[in-house]
Amino acid sequence: MPRFIAPVALAVAASLALAGCSSNPGNDSPSASEAQEPTAAPATGVTIEGSGYAFVAPEGWEVPADFSLPGADVIVADLTDSDGFADNVNVFLSPAGELTPERVESMGVVELEGAGATEVTVRERIAVSGSESPHISAGLSSNDADYLIEQYYVTQDGQTYVVTFSFSPTVSQPDRDELSESVLATWDWA
Repeated sequence: MPRFIAPVALAVAASLALAGCSSNPGNDSPSASEAQEPTAAPATGVTIEGSGYAFVAPEGWEVPADFSLPGADVIVADLTDSDGFADNVNVFLSPAGELTPERVESMGVVELEGAGATEVTVRERIAVSGSESPHISAGLSSNDADYLIEQYYVTQDGQTYVVTFSFSPTVSQPDRDELSESVLATWDWA
């Protein structure tokens, strides 16, 4: 089985560092209608249900058996990935509740770089099921494995969901964007 356990844990640890950043209710952010809509065709795999949301995984991806990631609400991976790293997506609920896009974009870069991430880039926001989601890309390394993340922060009813897609460095930016957006295009609130 391709490895993904340790690299996923570091990416999530970096995202959870944002827990100390509370939202600023008085800060007016643009509406989701101003964010870019996903342009990829919706994913067609199995439906994954989490705490208050559901999404469709990419075709062939599945929940790993006998594996848990402490604190993760959901983890789904391509267990047939042949390059030695199982591309995956995990979702964590922010312990701080709601995080504003501005807070994520300012503090997220600092937190990810503090966790050893490289090439941390704030990307264009994306609309996910009525939520304007910040998008941060970065490179990480853990246990001799280099990988890339596309991280989104989707908010609903006072809760931010940190959605992290982790990829082998062989996956191009356009392919990472397409796969991530194909899943986010299916995001639905339960």
